[in-house]
Amino acid sequence: MLGAVGWSAMGVCGAVALGSAAAFDVRIAVALAVAAVLGIAMALRPAVTVGLLVVTVFGETLQLGGVTISRLVAPIALLVVFMALTRAETGLFPGRPLIWAAAYASWALASGLWTESTHGTVFSLASLAIALIYMLAVATLLNSALELRRVLYVLAFGAFVSGLVAIVGYFAGTGARTAAGKGDPNFFAALQIVALPPLLVCAAEARSRWLRAFLYATVAVIVVSVFTSLSRGGLLALGVVLLLALLFPARSFFRSRGQKAVLVLVLAAGFAVALQSTGGALTARLGDVEDRGGSGRLNHWRAAWTLIKDDPMGGVGFGSYIGLSNDLLLRTPGTDLTHYKLRPNGSEVHNTYLSTTAELGIPGLVLLLGLMISTARTFRRVAQDAADASPFVARLANALLLSLIGWALVSVFLSTETARPFWILVGLSLALPKIVRDEARRAAPATGTQPASPPLMRPKQDYASGS
Repeated sequence: MLGAVGWSAMGVCGAVALGSAAAFDVRIAVALAVAAVLGIAMALRPAVTVGLLVVTVFGETLQLGGVTISRLVAPIALLVVFMALTRAETGLFPGRPLIWAAAYASWALASGLWTESTHGTVFSLASLAIALIYMLAVATLLNSALELRRVLYVLAFGAFVSGLVAIVGYFAGTGARTAAGKGDPNFFAALQIVALPPLLVCAAEARSRWLRAFLYATVAVIVVSVFTSLSRGGLLALGVVLLLALLFPARSFFRSRGQKAVLVLVLAAGFAVALQSTGGALTARLGDVEDRGGSGRLNHWRAAWTLIKDDPMGGVGFGSYIGLSNDLLLRTPGTDLTHYKLRPNGSEVHNTYLSTTAELGIPGLVLLLGLMISTARTFRRVAQDAADASPFVARLANALLLSLIGWALVSVFLSTETARPFWILVGLSLALPKIVRDEARRAAPATGTQPASPPLMRPKQDYASGS
């Protein structure tokens, strides 16, 4: 830690930097001031970094000095990760998801050698770099169940506030779709769906009556807000996630069957309110799938398939589709532009799997699917291994598996390769094994025994191999 002289020197240097920046541009000075405050908080309490990153996911359109909040926080988070790795109690778990993530990122970087849109590739690689920082921060800085709970409470607060904003915006706009700071209603719905399963576990674990009531209220708000987003893919994923949550044994997510019954009542109330409020607008949106080809998605899927057939192995380069999309739509057989207006700057594929194959070829798709599957298998392994020593972590791992399934479904309708929620899930798959081992060490003195080789203390290669 820095001494008084060190902190004083930093304060003087910071004041000089802010004064100079203010003379040049006040917005830059404000951005630097916020960055300095965040940096100090993160350095003093590294786990706070993860909570701040979760907050930025809910407000990705927010800017300071012309810089989006995620691009402002990411470099500071990376610095905190480097500082944390120098400490003995902090480490990065070498699980298989980390290997797949590194391979996927390396292939995306290599595609710059043959890309057909240098600008698109550079922009997408920068976005991927930020996503990887989010993953590393979560994987490195979360080291205990207590820290994990605090992050989940931040997630609950963000989902509750953004959900209310979306609901109020929907009614204030007389049925207009809202995104609540995400910039896109579909991505907003996807984020809410990812947040839902772990918050069910938090509600079941909450000891305080008021906290439990808040968390169940958040669940209802999430359900209604997904409906007000009018996201067809989001509603499909929401239905699948909730159906799986109800079909799985109660102990997978809750402490008792009674808690599961309460969930059914909360969900029934949320669905009733949502259907009553959005029935007409939702019917119109569903009709758009047939009348207008899913708002142009089918056209882009055909165009992406054209690229795949042209170069199935290498693709056109990471992030290149947008720049090529308008020309592709015009020359791809079967596209219907009757109800679709070409965007001046192009558009995404709106399908992660087609987009990845078109831009990175079949090897890129294999790497992305490998990352998803290895993350899912790690969650499942943690759920099995933590069942006795840390039931909370076990139930949370099951919930995060549902979140991943929901994200995989939403990705059929969205291009999500660099979206932060997915990479946070990957980071959690690397953090949970560390937390399980920490819980096992805490439980050992209480029993008076030192487990020789319990499942929670398995060698790292078991997780790393996914076996």
